[in-house]
Amino acid sequence: MPNQEYVDIYSYSSGNGGGKNRKPKKKMKGWKKALLTVCSVFLILAGALVCAGWYFLGDLNIDTTFPKSDEELGIQSTEEKVRDDSITNIALYGIDSRTHDDQGHADATMILSVDKKHNKLKLISILRDTQVQVEGYGKAKITTSYWWGGAPLAIKTLNQNFDLDVRDYVRVNFDQLADVIDAVGGVEIDVTQEELEEINFHMHGIDIYDKDLYETGMVTLNGDQAVSYARIRNIGTDAARAGRQQEVLQAILAKVQAMGVAEYPNFIKQMAPLVTTSLDYGEMISLASIMASNPTLETYTIPGEEENAWGGVDEGAWVWKYDLEAAGDHIHRIIYETDGEESSTTSE
Repeated sequence: MPNQEYVDIYSYSSGNGGGKNRKPKKKMKGWKKALLTVCSVFLILAGALVCAGWYFLGDLNIDTTFPKSDEELGIQSTEEKVRDDSITNIALYGIDSRTHDDQGHADATMILSVDKKHNKLKLISILRDTQVQVEGYGKAKITTSYWWGGAPLAIKTLNQNFDLDVRDYVRVNFDQLADVIDAVGGVEIDVTQEELEEINFHMHGIDIYDKDLYETGMVTLNGDQAVSYARIRNIGTDAARAGRQQEVLQAILAKVQAMGVAEYPNFIKQMAPLVTTSLDYGEMISLASIMASNPTLETYTIPGEEENAWGGVDEGAWVWKYDLEAAGDHIHRIIYETDGEESSTTSE
């Protein structure tokens, strides 16, 4: 499994306010911001695949119709952009869909860069309210591109707006991930009193009243509690919310690391039905080989400080606005480590 070292680069402002004087909603839309938990699903599957083989991934959904040409994926070949065959970029999508199908907004959008050259896994989150151009639709939030055209249009939107070369994807529906967390025995999270209240508030919003959290400090959260923790929107900024999501990822990875090899098959069988991907078994095994070299895991969020993003209302919707070309250059430097810029050093 990867070293538990993180580089965190965040946006420092939030367009989402929110006070405490509100009534619980009767329905909530699943995990809207569990960006890094999406990645944890893929990494756990990939790492365990080396040991377990693909027999146990029989329930994994392989998208054999996904387009592969540069034109269909919106990839532009330019001499200015460095490409490296030792680095593979994959889009990770967390979909808010209660019907377990491809319909839903990509409320979690991330680029996973598998960097065998530098022995790193790099996770780059793109905030869902980022305003982009969506082919055939015009200006819109990046989350909406998946709703309109599934993974093909969502990846094309990523590539066209940020000048990237993302060629594959992994998609997860979040409405069942509480079961996955329960399958590892819950996750250890340091919870404040304010977060405790938000966790219980979110669970009450989806009619869960028998799993209230009563303790603060380092506690073991069950699946429903961890989902609610990752969805907290009313404490701190977008950066704080992303930090909570990263805590969930780290806690899941720690639990999986502690598993014995004999426990992997059952765990994989539970997770496989939740995942759809354009990668075939051979590609997954090839990518998973980096896990044996104990890679460093780095995380980033776009927009970050470098983007100087600002939020505002455009045509009735709150959006993030920033220079997408400059952001694309930033992402490119993160992925390929051109000009020696890695954004910062890893933290202990």
